[in-house]
Amino acid sequence: MLFAARIKAIGKKWLARLRPGLAGKIALWYMVLLILTVLMLSGLTYLGNRQALLREKRQVLDNTVSRILANLNEHGEGQAMNIHDPDILTGNVPKGVTIQLSSPSGSVIQRAGQYNAVLPIAKQHELASQKLAGENFYYMAQPIQSGGATIGSLQAVISLEDVDLAQKVMFEQIFWIGGSALLLAAVGGLILSRQVLSPLEHLNQAIANLTAQDLNRRLPLRGNKDELDRLAENFNQMLKRLETSFRKQQQFVADASHELRTPLMVIRGHADILTRWGSGNPLLVRDSAQSISVEVEMMTKLVESLLTLAREDLKLSLTTVNLEELIMDSTAGLPYLQKLRVEYDLAPDIKIQGDALYLRQLLRILMENAGKYVPQGGRICLGLRSEGQHTTIVIEDDGPGIPPESLEAIFDRFYRIDAARSRNVPGHGLGLSIARKIVEAHQGNIWAENIVPHGVRFRIAFRVSANTIQ
Repeated sequence: MLFAARIKAIGKKWLARLRPGLAGKIALWYMVLLILTVLMLSGLTYLGNRQALLREKRQVLDNTVSRILANLNEHGEGQAMNIHDPDILTGNVPKGVTIQLSSPSGSVIQRAGQYNAVLPIAKQHELASQKLAGENFYYMAQPIQSGGATIGSLQAVISLEDVDLAQKVMFEQIFWIGGSALLLAAVGGLILSRQVLSPLEHLNQAIANLTAQDLNRRLPLRGNKDELDRLAENFNQMLKRLETSFRKQQQFVADASHELRTPLMVIRGHADILTRWGSGNPLLVRDSAQSISVEVEMMTKLVESLLTLAREDLKLSLTTVNLEELIMDSTAGLPYLQKLRVEYDLAPDIKIQGDALYLRQLLRILMENAGKYVPQGGRICLGLRSEGQHTTIVIEDDGPGIPPESLEAIFDRFYRIDAARSRNVPGHGLGLSIARKIVEAHQGNIWAENIVPHGVRFRIAFRVSANTIQ
């Protein structure tokens, strides 16, 4: 069994070596197309030349027979012709043609030409190809008449030997020319294909040397603006996206570890306290259990947020949603808004096709985000209007605003403005990432902008054509 497996492995290895690469395949297809072209053109030339030669032979034989019969008729001058006269055939038989005159009884009277054997005797025979003594001929026979009576018959053949010889020579020429062309195509095609594909091989080697630590590298461009340059440009764009995604993933793991480390340390600390002193101190047990419960709740929310972001696509349960009613229901009575002044500017009867639960979560995330940073007694305004082809939800506050360089980054996972990265401001920096994912699942856009002199405005835009129910 071991020997058989080794033989099989060696066979696969040699088959892999014999399998042609891309350059070999291009050269092979080039050879196949060339040989098919040569065969087609050679076949047409061969057949056309043969038909022309055979047509010429038939014409020569037919003209010879017609001329001899005409001479017999003129020589007879309306009387019985003397087919025994040797002058009848003299000078009238061209090269390659043999003429035979025979009597009605079938005996040969006279014969002229290169073919010495007796021709098949027939009174009448249409022009056709025949093989006589192993050679190819055109054969025909015509009756000789005088005064309404048949006085004999004429048999004629013309050799096709020179036609066969010419075709043989042509075939040999086509063979050598085709073979030379095939060899030239094989060598030239392999050289040209390797030359053309050498830049692709360089790209392949550059790609093979890339690792997760080399995502900042880029493939070189030759500057020809051809397909290979476009391939390298597209691959560089993919590397750029991978680099960005990889860095975000590293940041995501680091931030997740950081966010989970603190509650785990708190839980571990309280567990140690309970182990050492909890048996005799019920008040301590209650306080520690309460603290552990709070930390577990925070970790549960963090894990749920991570799971939401980890989903490739949110599965929406689409229904007709009245946005005015949804906004009022989602924001009324929220505890973290009790210290703020909430204003509404909602256009009535604006409906979209959406998932009510996810849209409710979206609004609460944005309101909670505003409630964290707006000082007590501050203002939050919710607006709803239809603008052209879009339905827009606007959430404004008069909080401290967002640094301009962070307006895009606030939607990244775990991103929190440096001044706010403290446990005094609850949260993990995942809410706005979830909000953007919900909006994008509804084919919408969300962005933030600062308000002069201070404050932040969040805009959520849904396309009317895609979402509005008529």
